[in-house]
Amino acid sequence: MSLEYPENMRELEDKFAIKKARDPKVTKEQVMRQTIQDTFQAYLDYAEDGHYDTGKLVGNEIQVFDLNNQVTKRIQPLGDSFEQDFEANADRLLGYLEDEADKVADM
Repeated sequence: MSLEYPENMRELEDKFAIKKARDPKVTKEQVMRQTIQDTFQAYLDYAEDGHYDTGKLVGNEIQVFDLNNQVTKRIQPLGDSFEQDFEANADRLLGYLEDEADKVADM
């Protein structure tokens, strides 16, 4: 995708380096979690042809909120955590997030 939406650990490391240069307090985990959340949201906005629902990475799950700020779906990681999923196999995780976004759009 781009540095905005890293598709692998190398791209994530590049994004982290840029963010770290701007804010020395930022951690790799923060960048990874934000990347996972933002990528899911991009898939969801595309699937819904606009921004109707919002996906937020809360703890160890992605919670999907509707326009009334009600949780309509909870998405669990494939393994122990989304971060571990990204590190182990980013392609698999991104495919999973896209599929889950499609399911939300079809609800």
